[in-house]
Order: sequence, then C-alpha cells, then structure tokens
Amino acid sequence: MNKIALSYDKKYLELHRPRPLSDEWLEQAQMEILNGKIDKNISDTIYNEFKVLAKEWIFSSSLNRLTGIESFSRKDIIIGCTQFIDSIYMRGAVQVLENDYRYHQRLNLAAFSFIGDLKPNVPLIISLPFAQVGSVHYQMDELLNEAITKKIPVHIDGAWITCCRDVEFDFDHPAISSVGISLSKGLGLGWNRIGLRWSKETTQDAVNLMNDFDMNNRASVMIGLHFLKRFPSDYLWKKYEKIYDKVCYDFRLEKTKSIHLALKDGSPVGVSPLIRYLIKNDCDL
Repeated sequence: MNKIALSYDKKYLELHRPRPLSDEWLEQAQMEILNGKIDKNISDTIYNEFKVLAKEWIFSSSLNRLTGIESFSRKDIIIGCTQFIDSIYMRGAVQVLENDYRYHQRLNLAAFSFIGDLKPNVPLIISLPFAQVGSVHYQMDELLNEAITKKIPVHIDGAWITCCRDVEFDFDHPAISSVGISLSKGLGLGWNRIGLRWSKETTQDAVNLMNDFDMNNRASVMIGLHFLKRFPSDYLWKKYEKIYDKVCYDFRLEKTKSIHLALKDGSPVGVSPLIRYLIKNDCDL
C-alpha cells in the first residue's frame, strides 16, 4: 500500500524517493487478485493477449501523443523497465545522463555523459519522461541528433509514460533502438512489474528467449491483464488532476507531466502522500 500523509503538511513531500501514486480502487483490484477473482486462463494465449491489450492501452491515451512505435519490428513482454535496463547492461558498456533514474547509480556500472560530449558507439539509456524533471528532457532533440552522428544506440526507458499527461513524442527516430514501457506507475503495479519492450532489431538476450519459448511468468501476465481490463488509459490523471494541481498550488511547487512528481526550487519532490491525504479526506474542489 502507498503511504498516505497524516496531515496536509510539507513534511510529507518526498524529497529522496518519490513514490508512484495509487488509490483505493487500484488497491481493491489487488485484493480481488489475492482473493482469486481473476480470469483463470493460464494457456499460452495470454501472452499475445497481453501484448495486444497493453499496446492498445498505452497508445490509446488521449492526454499524450505518442507515435512511431510501428517502426519497431519486435515486441516482447518484460518484467517492468528494470528488466529492460538490465538486459542492456548485460551486453556491455552503457552511458547515461547525470540525474537520470537512480537505479543506474545504484548499479554503478554506467558512465555519466553529457549532451554535446556523448561517447561514440556506446549505448545510451535515457528515461522518458526524464526522471529529474518528470517531462521529456529539454535537450532530447539535440541528444538524438548527436547519437546519429556518433552511432550511439539510444534506449528509451518509459517507466513513467503511463502516469503522464501532455507528452508528445515520436519514437520513429533512427537513433532509437528500443523502447521499454512498464504499467507499474500508471496502474499501481510496482508489486507486479510487467510491461512491453519494442526493438528495431532482434538481439539474442534473456528477454527474447523468455518470449520466444513462452517462459514469462503467467501470473504476472494474468495480473497485468486484469488491471488493463479494469482501468482505462490515463486513469490517474483523469481522476486526480485537480487534486494534483491543488497540492502544487498550496505548496508552491512547479508542476510536471508525471502525476506523482513536482519540482521544488528546481529539484524533484514526490507528492503522492499528499494527494492520497486529500483523497482520503474527501477534498472538495
């Protein structure tokens, strides 16, 4: 369960590890699963069903304009964006931008690079929205153009795409090699990481093998399908936009495009506990 602030106070802003937003209905769906109220189909057909429904759910967003995914020839189920990232590290050297997803720092395997001075031929992983700002990196076009010149394969970590609004991005750029998008942030599924990876070329790795031989965890796929069928695209933003706006106004925060994140003096802060406090106390907007 997600943390709920005990009072409407700035001390509940999350300064070090902003948590995703969930609500009681997402948590009820979790309890439905724990109580066995879920489709019992465990055949191989659920894999393709998940691939179809997850893609439709992500790209039917009315709040974002995400295009170009059809240029990718391969689509695979992933255990969230963590597996997407890990599979890239397993192939060799990786570079990331400073202030990207802290998982890279914890791994201590990637070299920090800077736009304008990227390392040629070394794959680069970048979050979209960018973790530091909750929006598309303001130099994304420059990064992609430099990547083309220096033959850098770019991998898009879309862990937050499903909890965003007003994101416009075309994935059909020649520098982009793969895209990973997880359902975790948009459907409160951090406890059951599941998502999709799109690749322009087939690279033999654990993700491909698990998909080619139907080795993905059926339970995770079944749970993902349960949530996809139960909740519409853009669920969190359409339900809680006004509450998010109120929190940002009341605490003088700069809004981002990610519903669990705002900026305070230019630094990211998590607002989920305060949103949950207002939901719990029937905030009248």
